[in-house]
Amino acid sequence: MRISLYQFVVGCLLVFVVSCQPKIIPDLIDANRAIPSAPYILSKLKARQSTIRDIKAFIRTNISGESFNQSFRQALLIKGHDALRVDTYSLFRQVLGSLIYKGGETLMYDPREKKIIIGEEVRETMRRVLGTYIDFRQYIVVFLGGVPNIAHLQVKIVRLNSDKKVYQIEMINKTTGEKIDIKVDANTLLLKSLLLIRDDREVYRVYWSDYKKVESLSFAHKVVIKSRKKTVLLKYSDVMINQGIASDAFSFAAELMN
Repeated sequence: MRISLYQFVVGCLLVFVVSCQPKIIPDLIDANRAIPSAPYILSKLKARQSTIRDIKAFIRTNISGESFNQSFRQALLIKGHDALRVDTYSLFRQVLGSLIYKGGETLMYDPREKKIIIGEEVRETMRRVLGTYIDFRQYIVVFLGGVPNIAHLQVKIVRLNSDKKVYQIEMINKTTGEKIDIKVDANTLLLKSLLLIRDDREVYRVYWSDYKKVESLSFAHKVVIKSRKKTVLLKYSDVMINQGIASDAFSFAAELMN
């Protein structure tokens, strides 16, 4: 059977067109991704948290609830997991107030009254000024981009979500019995979210995002904390990590204390 020149040319063109079509190749890496062991993931999270010893940053804070919505310009200092200082500024960089949390105690300085506020008065002042009371024992590690009480956590379940991008990890606090569910990026193991459940009730949720490099560390520049009555939004800028902070930054002058 003889093939005409026309048929030969058309056949060659069809072969060329078909051969040039993009081929859809299955992502074998994601399809066959092995889920790391629970101890491995927990050790990575612990190592990251221990790497960040202190932080200095400016933050824009928004605290909102059913009957309040407040925004602030603030400077944040954190050292370890038990020392924090927040200075709140006006639009003209005047200090409107300072708060120090150290060793489980919270102090506030009111520059208008030129006095230190302690004890129950701190709670009342925070509710009046911020619209709510913030327990820094719960949140100081969260501000650093970490999981609270991680040393007491035991991993129960690790699973990879359906799109193969996030590890969902269920843990329990061996001391308190609280349940902690977190989500971490499957490639970087950076935290994405946390859910704390106490006595079968949701206490709060945390979302970390907008990770940016600070020196060699990836740090979340946006943190959202949601509880039943309030939402706290923090946006970080000019972040400095492990530059050292003097201990006296977390105490007020002796003449004020007196």
